[in-house]
Amino acid sequence: MTTPTSGEETGSRHESLPRAPSPGMESSDPAKSEPAQEPDGTPLESSLGYRFRNPALLALALSALKQPLTPETAAARQRLEFLGDAAWNFAVALAVFRTQPQASPGDLTRFRAAWSSRTGLAQLAGRIGLPIPASPSPRGPSQRVLAELLESVLGAMVEDGGFEAVRSLAMRVISEAADAAGRPVVDAKSTLQMLVLARHGTLPAYRLLERWGPAHHPTFRIGVTVPGLGGEVQVEAEGQSRQAAEQEAAGLALERLGPSGLDGHNIS
Repeated sequence: MTTPTSGEETGSRHESLPRAPSPGMESSDPAKSEPAQEPDGTPLESSLGYRFRNPALLALALSALKQPLTPETAAARQRLEFLGDAAWNFAVALAVFRTQPQASPGDLTRFRAAWSSRTGLAQLAGRIGLPIPASPSPRGPSQRVLAELLESVLGAMVEDGGFEAVRSLAMRVISEAADAAGRPVVDAKSTLQMLVLARHGTLPAYRLLERWGPAHHPTFRIGVTVPGLGGEVQVEAEGQSRQAAEQEAAGLALERLGPSGLDGHNIS
């Protein structure tokens, strides 16, 4: 299966697609003055707020659900994942910039990292009803698998209709989360640190357990230990960088501590 790569073709598709106005933002197109409606199509498309004109792109993005993949299909899907990752980072940057007008540059960076992290993407995948791949683990697929699957879907949205669809999704989910929580989203590591410090006057203890793989693409396994109501909580997680592994470990630790441990914070 091949995906269109011509910038000219992508641009022309982008201009011809109807675009739903973002929450809280006025559309400059008179033809779009009517209230936005849920797009027809699959339940996933309704959750995304976007209907694919080329369903083959969505099928390619979701091809990871059907293993094993041919090398050609795997490479094409990974290209969508790359595109989705870049588009989502920029879309989130725009969304937090507009929804947090009083936030400092440092806060904006943390908010963007929270929504672009593996934990944040995995949680968003669950919220929008992304199909879940089969997994031998009783916990289900890892956050990494879910995050990469969502990134490939986001990339398919960009390739099918341009950046606007992803920008609208980012604005919608971040605005809804900020309204529901009454406060900005913070990343899992910061949330865990604040929680443990407030409860026990100490900090989570992270440790590097293992590093393997080539120098240009290493994998890190990180362990974190935090005090819990019934004793110490210890979890381990992997990531393509030490920081990514620590964020995932923090997210898992928060899950182990339970909803009561979030202390009013909305994590991603």
